[in-house]
Amino acid sequence: MKNYRRFARFGIATKGLVYFLIGFMAFITACNLTESVKSEKDILQWIYDQDFGSIALLVIIAGLTGYIFSRIYLTFNKNDYDGSDHKPYVRRLGYIVNAVGYILLWYTCWTIFIGYIDNDNSAVNAFLTGSTFGTVVIYGVAVGLAISAINEWWITFSSMMDKMVVDSVLDPKQYKYLLLLGKFGRFNRGIVFAVFAYILARSAYYNLDSFPKGAFEAFAFINAASGAYVMGFIAFGVICYGLFLLLSARHRNIPIE
Repeated sequence: MKNYRRFARFGIATKGLVYFLIGFMAFITACNLTESVKSEKDILQWIYDQDFGSIALLVIIAGLTGYIFSRIYLTFNKNDYDGSDHKPYVRRLGYIVNAVGYILLWYTCWTIFIGYIDNDNSAVNAFLTGSTFGTVVIYGVAVGLAISAINEWWITFSSMMDKMVVDSVLDPKQYKYLLLLGKFGRFNRGIVFAVFAYILARSAYYNLDSFPKGAFEAFAFINAASGAYVMGFIAFGVICYGLFLLLSARHRNIPIE
């Protein structure tokens, strides 16, 4: 199973890179160094447009595949980070929802790589905003994101996060600061989830013609509601979360038997 663990750790590092770029773009927007925050798709397109961008995008696709694999595995296996062999169904649901979210990002990567133009998922948008079932789906996703936000805050202040990193390979000071970086990042990630849940639910309640599709719309809402300083602070937290994933990926506890 060592190769499976390496694959999962590579996926965690890739996830860290994605969060670092999201946080960085939001942060420089808050600092007025760019005109507006960009979508996740815009960031991936920017990577693809660079020299050797197609290779970089394939590496990201491979990494996301590894992360999705780890989430699906954790959904169905009995062990978890805390060493318990009894995993709550709510936690299993969280893992599979997390996997679905990254499958959508994985799909976006492929559409860019093959040059497929999906017009911002216009057909999906019309279905979700033009039917009762679509509205229920949006509410369901909003509730799931709200639960995810609460889960992020719970992990931040519980001992769960301590068990996600193998501390035996790090000296105490490295371990301490790595966890502080991760906890600060996770707390702010929870804020982004909560805000995104709110604007999703609001779009369903008011039957808006379109619905928010990514974290950047949550940052735009934070900027409009609370100002650039608050947005910059939360964006910096997301950068920290990305750095935590990148720095801890090699030492992550992967409960794969």
